[in-house]
Amino acid sequence: MITSHISSQRDTHWLRTMLQTIITLTVILLPFSSSHNIPPWNGCYAVGCSTQQGCTPWNFYRYPCYRTCYYNRYCPPPSPPSKKCYKITHVATGKSMTSSEVFNATTKAKYATVSSNPPANFLWTMEPSYGGVNYIQNANTLEFLKADSNGTRLALNETLDRSFQFRPIQTKEGASKLQLQSVFNNGFLFVQTLGQGGSTVQITTDPFTNYYQTIWCITELYC
Repeated sequence: MITSHISSQRDTHWLRTMLQTIITLTVILLPFSSSHNIPPWNGCYAVGCSTQQGCTPWNFYRYPCYRTCYYNRYCPPPSPPSKKCYKITHVATGKSMTSSEVFNATTKAKYATVSSNPPANFLWTMEPSYGGVNYIQNANTLEFLKADSNGTRLALNETLDRSFQFRPIQTKEGASKLQLQSVFNNGFLFVQTLGQGGSTVQITTDPFTNYYQTIWCITELYC
C-alpha cells in the first residue's frame, strides 16, 4: 500500500510538472507563431502591438508581442481613373483642334480653332450616343462643340440636342482619318482661314470641293 501511494504521488507530480511546462511553452511561443502569420498590413489598417501607449507599430520578427491590434496607417487617396481622350488633328494643315479665346465680336460666340503648337485645351472626349453619333467635348474646359445656322461654336451649360451631335465617317485615307458630319445640318467640319493667319473650325456643306479640308486624324490618348 505504501509503495502504491508513493508511485501515485510521483505520477501526479510528473503530470503536474508536464502540464505546467506545456502551459509555459504555449504562453511563450504562441505570440511568436501568431504574430508571424499576421500580414503586415490590411488595406488602410496595419497590425501593431497593444502597449501602454496604445496600438503601436511593431517589429514582430525581433520582439515578442502578447496582444496584437490594428491601427490606421497612411492610405493614399486612389488615383482618378484615366479616361479616353482624343487629339483631333486637321490633316491638310497638320494643326490640332483646340478650345481658344477667339470670339465673334458681334455675337460673343466662342470658337474652336486649330493650332500647330496648342499650349493647352487640345484634348477632347467623344462620348457616343444613340445612332452612331458623338458629343465632342473639350476635356479641360468641358465646352461642347455645337453646330448652328452660322457654323460652329463652343457651348457650356446648354441642353444637349442634335446640334451637339457629330457623326464620324470613315474615309479612304486610312483607319484613323475621318470626316465629322454634323447631325444638325449634315455639314462637315473643316478649317476656315481668317485674317492674320488665324483659323476656326467651321462647317462646309460642299464636302466634294473641300474634301481634303474635311479630313481629320483622330488619335486616342488618355487624360
